[in-house]
Amino acid sequence: MNLNSQPSQIRYQNVRLVKSTLPFFEYFAVQKSSKREVILKIQNSINSNVLQQETAKLIQVQDIEGIPEVIDYGNNNGQRYFLATQSLGPTLSSIIKTNGQMSLKNILLIGVQLIKLIQKIHNKNFILCSLTPSNLCFGSDTEDKLIYLKDLSFFQTNEEECEIQKFPIREINFLSPYFIIARSPRYIDDLYSLAYLLLYLLNGTLPWQQFDNILNKTQFEELQNQKIKVINDQTFLNSQPSIFGEWFKYLNSLKQSQLPNYIYLRNILISKIYENGWKPNEQILYKSDIMKNSSKSIVSIKSRSRGTSVTKTPNQKMIDILSPIYEVDKEFELAQSIQKQKDGLYYFQQLQNLQNSMEDQQLIENNISFTSIEQNESELWKKMEKLDKISNPIKMMNKFGKT
Repeated sequence: MNLNSQPSQIRYQNVRLVKSTLPFFEYFAVQKSSKREVILKIQNSINSNVLQQETAKLIQVQDIEGIPEVIDYGNNNGQRYFLATQSLGPTLSSIIKTNGQMSLKNILLIGVQLIKLIQKIHNKNFILCSLTPSNLCFGSDTEDKLIYLKDLSFFQTNEEECEIQKFPIREINFLSPYFIIARSPRYIDDLYSLAYLLLYLLNGTLPWQQFDNILNKTQFEELQNQKIKVINDQTFLNSQPSIFGEWFKYLNSLKQSQLPNYIYLRNILISKIYENGWKPNEQILYKSDIMKNSSKSIVSIKSRSRGTSVTKTPNQKMIDILSPIYEVDKEFELAQSIQKQKDGLYYFQQLQNLQNSMEDQQLIENNISFTSIEQNESELWKKMEKLDKISNPIKMMNKFGKT
């Protein structure tokens, strides 16, 4: 029996393209059976295994709160790999844009959550390597105030070399100041990164944020040295809440290979929370246009069992059942068609610009050549006039000599 011919096997509806990257397309979609919104990624490049790697990492950390739930994965009809995870809410970056700088209370509550998340990830021998506002989200449900990691592609074990250290490097502002290209990352690097994240949420910027893309090793080392100067600058630390001075003092005292005391760092934040009359279990309050428009169909993380939906690599029979996602196929083809049109337009414009440039160059050369001819003719007439004046007396002399 051909499953691909059965309309009931259409698994996703209301598919909306969010963005396209080299390895995959990303969509918002609704799972037909549960009416649940999901983030759906479909392999773009046949030679890329980014989604397979991300799926493997997700499955290993599914029991950790703050890791998106894996809902579906496998291969579709065209043998393109796909991954469906729970839909997420606004990123910390978008919240900063909407709300401006965050309150100290929110920052402390975020810090407590993220230390727990980092510790659990480290316990599974993974290192984040990249902790940025654009990679941290709240849940889609308005009641779900848990912070989630959006992208696990930077996840790696501490025996691996960090892949993000290939130039040019982007989003380097939150990277640990002691991160070295030549060696694998350390657990302590994630905690420096978290401290920078909290500083950014409080101030809306970082002291070294004039740096953008790092193109070479010299720029990288210059930025890292600038970070080290700032975290050891007592004048700067005195201008910030005391938690940052305590954090950096403790982190600077550790050896790079030493396992951090996560409880000690978390207690620094909790003490500050109680000092201000707040409680560690209070909700993080913020405004977001995304939250107003989000669907209520997402089940909160608190109401589901973690780590039970997907626990192992699917066998071929399971992949066959997951395959028929027709609407996604149509959207994929449409996205590729649009991308090809964009590429075609881009190359046409490049060709047009090149032709215009060549025509302009030719015109300039012609003008130069034409001007040169005019100048030469002018000079020639002047010389002929001089020659004529000189030759006239000679002609007269010859005339009278003959008579």
